[in-house]
Parts: sequence; C-alpha cells; structure tokens
Amino acid sequence: MSFLKRLENKILIADGAIGTLLHSYGAGTCFEELNISHPEDIIRIHKAYINAGADLIQTNTYAANYIKLERYGLEDQVKEINSAAVKLARQAAGTDAYVLGTIGGNRGIRPSAIPIEEIKRSFREQLYCLLLEGVDGLLLETFYDMEEIETVLEIARKETDLPIIAQVSLQEIGIMQDQTPLQEAFNRLEDLGADIVGLNCRLGPHHMISSFEQIELPSRAFLSAYPNAGLPAYTDGKFHYEGNPEYFGKSARSFRDQGVRLIGLLRNDA
Repeated sequence: MSFLKRLENKILIADGAIGTLLHSYGAGTCFEELNISHPEDIIRIHKAYINAGADLIQTNTYAANYIKLERYGLEDQVKEINSAAVKLARQAAGTDAYVLGTIGGNRGIRPSAIPIEEIKRSFREQLYCLLLEGVDGLLLETFYDMEEIETVLEIARKETDLPIIAQVSLQEIGIMQDQTPLQEAFNRLEDLGADIVGLNCRLGPHHMISSFEQIELPSRAFLSAYPNAGLPAYTDGKFHYEGNPEYFGKSARSFRDQGVRLIGLLRNDA
C-alpha cells in the first residue's frame, strides 16, 4: 500500500537528521560519500530511526548531486553514491518502513549565482539514479528558492508517478528567503503536482506552528513538518539548542491539531 493511502487514515512518522548523527560519529567530510566507504554507519542510523518508530526513512543523498559533490572532487560518483544510498536504506528498512529518495536544494540562504540550467542537469542525473534503484517516493527538501523547487518538481512530476514531498525552508514566519509568502508557495507546489507540501529545516517547531496558523490547509496535498531544534543559543562559550523530547512531543500534537499528516525532524534534533 502506498504511504499516501495510509496518510488518509493515519499520521505517519518520518525519520530525522542523518548528517547530524554522522557528525557525532566523527565524520568530517562528505556525508554522502560514506554510503560507499562506511555503509555500516548509514545502516545503523536507518535502523535506529525505524526502531524508534519511523514509518518512512530517507536516503543519505541530500547533497549527492553533481554541483555539491564537485566540492569534494566526487562529481564522477553521483551514480555510485546514490545507488548505494538506496540499497542501504532498503536493506535497513526491509518491510518495516518506506524509503524516500532525498534531493536537497542547491541555492541556499545567501543569493546564489547557480544558473537554473545547471541545476536542471544536476537534478536530472540524481533523480534518474534514485528512480532506477526503486524508491517509494521522493523528498525534495530544504529549498529556499521558489524558482529552484518549482523547476525540479516540474521535472520530477513528468518523470514519475511516485509520491513527491516538496518542502521549503523559511526565512521568517510565513515568508521564504526569496520573499514568497508560504500560502503562495504551497499553492504553486500543489499546482505542479506535489502530493505532500511542507516545511523543513532552519526554523524550530514554534515558528513552523506559527507559520501554519497563517495559511489555509492544502486542499489537494497532505501537509508535512520536519522542524529542527530552532536557532542555537550561545552560553558559556558554546552553542546549544534548547529543544528536548518533551517539547518536540508537545509540538507534534500541535502539528497534528493543525492538520499535519507527516511529521519528521531535521538537524540538531536527532
């Protein structure tokens, strides 16, 4: 059964950060390359999330595209890294969880000069690798730029009938980095065929809840929320995050009451 069908009757739980846990293991280079060099660590993380109750897990492929891998001299290993990621997630999931092929945005918080045609080429290469290995759906996450996520969503929707989750990241409550209002962003993503629209990264639960309060519930798509631990506080010479399990549990109930059907976590909160 597709997880979209299950969302009609049940709130599903997604996993959390992969990079944060890999960093805690001492990994300091390209996290996606670890799909090849340290597969046991990736499987361990996937299984930990499943054992904690995750219904869906994501592949370790957030930055596994040509543009981002080029920074590490790994641009020729896009296929190998993505293929390995899906196989590892499948091995860990078995029949206990769905596997989402994760694709992250390239344009970040600061204005980006990456041409849209270059983004298209990089996206297509990664997309085809994930689809060929057989994922249960696609997770487009951490997109700050509306042009970029609209472009990749349109391509993905033409290439597959699999469920697509399209998540943007906000600069402030209800507003994207490029000043697109959240309501408009969700409407446009629904128009392009996203099955689930939502928020992830940068903001913690409080700001996401406040953002959802300003909009109408999507009418053609489910709603998702993958908050992180919010912005760090600096105390005694160290950065720390004030989120805790009780706070996230309370926030999850608030998300539920707002109509969120898919709840996960991201960064600094694993």
